[in-house]
Amino acid sequence: MHRLHRQSDIKRVFREGCRFHSPVAVLHARRRSGEQRTLPGPRLTVIAGRSFPTAVARNRARRILREVSRVLLKDTREPCDLLVVASPKALAQPYQARLQTLADLFSRAELLPEKAVTPR
Repeated sequence: MHRLHRQSDIKRVFREGCRFHSPVAVLHARRRSGEQRTLPGPRLTVIAGRSFPTAVARNRARRILREVSRVLLKDTREPCDLLVVASPKALAQPYQARLQTLADLFSRAELLPEKAVTPR
């Protein structure tokens, strides 16, 4: 999975992407088309705002949600740009709950097959 780096791409996902909400995170998803389809698979960035108590907590939430997203989207070849906005509640959830929450968000964005959403 590739990372979404350029500020112009991130702003485009905010403007044009579909939003999917959960208590832990908000997913902004935008399909790439035309010349933007050069890279196969999704591009991802995770943002954590200043609502976190410290920079350490903010960075930890970003790392955790990026890794959970990587696990869930490892076989996805859909050309799309994804932006995950983390909430401070992301640190309070156990790993399986985070996995299930993000699986639900990705399935609502039609990035995962239905079988990937079943609880374990």
